Order: sequence, then structure tokens, then C-alpha cells
Amino acid sequence: VLFLIHTLGAGGAEKVLVNLVNNMSNTYDVTLMTIIDTGVFKKELKPNITYKTFFKLPFKHHSESGSLLNKTSKKKKALAKLYSLVWKIMPNKLLYRLKIKETYDIEVAFLEGICAKVIAASNQNSKKYAWIHVDLMKERKSEHVFINHKAEKKCYQHFDQIVAVSKNVKDQFVNKFAFDATKVVVKYNPISEKEILAKAQEKITINKHSLQLITIGRLSTQKGYDRLLEVVKRLKDDQLKFNLWIIGVGPKEQELKSFVEENALTEYITFLGFQKNPFPYLKLADLFVCSSRAEGFSTVASEATIIGKPIITTDCSGMKELLGDSEYGLIVENNTEALYQGLKNMLTDSQLLEHYQNQILKIQNRFNIKKLVKEIEEMFGDLDETKII
Repeated sequence: VLFLIHTLGAGGAEKVLVNLVNNMSNTYDVTLMTIIDTGVFKKELKPNITYKTFFKLPFKHHSESGSLLNKTSKKKKALAKLYSLVWKIMPNKLLYRLKIKETYDIEVAFLEGICAKVIAASNQNSKKYAWIHVDLMKERKSEHVFINHKAEKKCYQHFDQIVAVSKNVKDQFVNKFAFDATKVVVKYNPISEKEILAKAQEKITINKHSLQLITIGRLSTQKGYDRLLEVVKRLKDDQLKFNLWIIGVGPKEQELKSFVEENALTEYITFLGFQKNPFPYLKLADLFVCSSRAEGFSTVASEATIIGKPIITTDCSGMKELLGDSEYGLIVENNTEALYQGLKNMLTDSQLLEHYQNQILKIQNRFNIKKLVKEIEEMFGDLDETKII
């Protein structure tokens, strides 16, 4: 089985893939291949996983996120546009022949965009899967590597099966491409409950406020941290007392930090950067906040559930599948005003916070990695015998 992903940087899809391959049965001979040889999760692959890459970097690269274009300078933006242009015109069939030499029964594009283009160009008699991790109607970041909408749709028609990480992600994919819904299945992300709970026990030294909020994710437009900081500013003006930990790195980091400085929010917001083990911080916090504009099925919200933290989140893909209709966590409309009102209610109504603290414990044991990986293996196992080597 070949899994292709862009990098193994500190993102949700990257973490999920490492969880998946590390927990697959020894029946499978697994190769994990990256487009660019970078990312913090490379070190977490088990020895039995074969690792390969398309392009090794000619220089040392220390970005935990795995992104080469992690800053917002004009030079970086220009390079990002050039990178997109290269992938728009790239002869993918030639690239595939040059970079993928081995023969596989199953080939998986584990991210939208570049990975999908490469695996779609495969000339092998393999079964091909494309994973969709995000609502492609709201978050259109994969479009920049396709010439047009028709080309993107044609790419996905080369796959035997499309795998969506939530029901909403499936619906949006089908709607966007007028796709055959029978070719799209939902498989939830494999998350290791035991590993998360064990890592949460690690001792850390940090000043915790009496009411401690936490958010974890890539500092990008998709995650909505710009509007979360706007909300924090308004809550400060309301004279509410709390602190927000932000764990993560990304292209919007300097912009967010500048906003904090300019609006005198340093007592309210603490940037903790990338943390290899964020779970002790999550365990110490009183409330997990998701401000995302778009998600697929939030890995971090799932991890907060396992640790038993109350959750407030914007209404993005997967949240109602995880939390019901605000039954187990507070889901607000996907805009700044609704996030402000929801957070204000959670901070001023101790009974509401306590209610969601009790509710989240009812679904704390929902995730069983063996069961989730087995479901994916059963999907892979449904092969036409003529395709088995």
C-alpha cells in the first residue's frame, strides 16, 4: 500500500496518517511517501513503515509545520504563487513515472490537490483512493494547483473510491463536483485514545489562570484565529478575566502577534508555539475553543473529547457528528459575532460551563483506534482478486 502526502508537518491530516499506518496490520506492506522531505512527524513512524520522498531539500529546514513558505513576506508570497503555477502545468504522468518506481496493490492520495493529481496519474493496475479532509466548498486551498474546476473534477474521477472524513465533507464534495455519491464513503480519522491519555500525564511547568482557554492548530486563515483575537479583545473590553493559550505555528503567526501587541492583549493571550506534546496543556485548560472557518473532522476537537474538556466551536464540518446539536459541546454559527456571544456565555455562566464539562464525559470513550483502522483495512480488503499481485 502506498500513501502519498505533501509533507509530514504538524497538521491534523499528517498526524492522522501516522496514526493509521503505525496501527495497520502486518498483513500490509506500507510505504509512506511525501512530496517534500520535511515535517516533525517523520520521527514518529514505526520502523516497519517504508518512508520515501519525491524531493529532498538541499538545505536544513526546521519548520515544525513542514511548510517551506511559512512567512507572509512579499518574497514568500511570490514563491507560493510560483509553486502553485509549477503544479498547475506539471506533467504529472511523467513525474509519477520518475518518482514512483515500485508496484502497489493500493495507492492512496491522503491529501487534496497535489497528492490527488499525482496518484490520479498512476499507470498501475492498482485500486486508488483519495482522502478528503476538509469542506471543499468553504476551504478551496486545493484549487490553486488545478487549471480550472473541470480539471479538478476530472482528477477525482480517476479514483476507485473517495474517502471523506465526515458526512458533511462527503456532501460538499458530491455537491461541488456533481459526483457519484456511491463512490464516496465516510471513514472517521483514527485517533489513539490510549496514547493521548498517556501523553496528557506528562508534567509541565506553566502559569495557569483561574479560567484558562486553549486552542490548538496551524496559524492559518482557515483556523479563524484572526476573529478569535477580535473576540478576545471584545471580552477584555467587557472586563472578563481569563487567558487563552494558542499552540501552533503557521503563516499568520506574525500578524496575530502584532494584533496582540497593538491591542494590549498580552495578559490575555499566550503564544506557546509548536508543542510536540500539547496534551498536558489541554488537560490543564478549562475550555477548548475551535474558531475554524472550515474543517473536515477536527482532530484536535476529537482529542479534547478524549481528555474530557468542554468544547465551544464554530459550526464547521464534523462538529455536529462529534457533539450532536450542541448536546455535548456548544456549537455556534460560523461568524465572529456568534463566537463572541457563545464564549461570553461560557465565561459568565459557570453552570453552562459545568454542564458541558459533564456532557463531554459521556462521549469521552467514543474513539477506538483499532476499530477505526480495521474499518479502513476492510475497505482496502475489498479488492478485485485480479488486481492482487
